[in-house]
Amino acid sequence: MTKGIPYLTSRQLVWMIAILTPVILVACGGGASGSDSQFPIAVTDQRVTVGEQVYAVNCSQCHGQIGSSPALPGSPSHAEDGHTWHHADRHLFQWILDRPPLAQLMPAFRGTLSDEEVSSVIAYIKSNWPSDIRERQNDLSRLIEQQLIEDALR
Repeated sequence: MTKGIPYLTSRQLVWMIAILTPVILVACGGGASGSDSQFPIAVTDQRVTVGEQVYAVNCSQCHGQIGSSPALPGSPSHAEDGHTWHHADRHLFQWILDRPPLAQLMPAFRGTLSDEEVSSVIAYIKSNWPSDIRERQNDLSRLIEQQLIEDALR
C-alpha cells in the first residue's frame, strides 16, 4: 500500500453517500417535495399577506378568524389559546395538504393549494401568536427536523 490519498472501498463510498445525502438535502433546503424541507416556516410580510387571503377563503369558514371562536363547533382555534402551536410546522403543513389524522370534517387541500400557499397560511397563523409562543413552536419544529436527520442517518 502506498502513502498519499486514502483509498475508499466501494462499500465505504456507498455508506458515505447514504449518510451524507439526507444531511446535504436538508442543509440545502432540498428534499422530496420541495418546500417541506424548509421548516420552521419563515414568517415574512409577503407570506402573512398571502396567507391571510388564503386563510379567509379556505379556512375561516370552519376555524373562524384568528382570535375569535371557531365558526364550526369542534374546529380548533388557531390563536394562542388553541393547540395549533403545539404542533411542528412539518405536521401542520402535511395536515393542511392531506387532513389531520382522524379528522372527519376537514378537507384535504392537496391539489387546491400550492405548497407556498400552505406555508403562507401557516406563516399567517404564526404571525398572530405572541413571540414567546412562536419561538417555542419554532423550537419544536427545529427539533422535529433534527430528529428526522438523525433517523435518516441510522
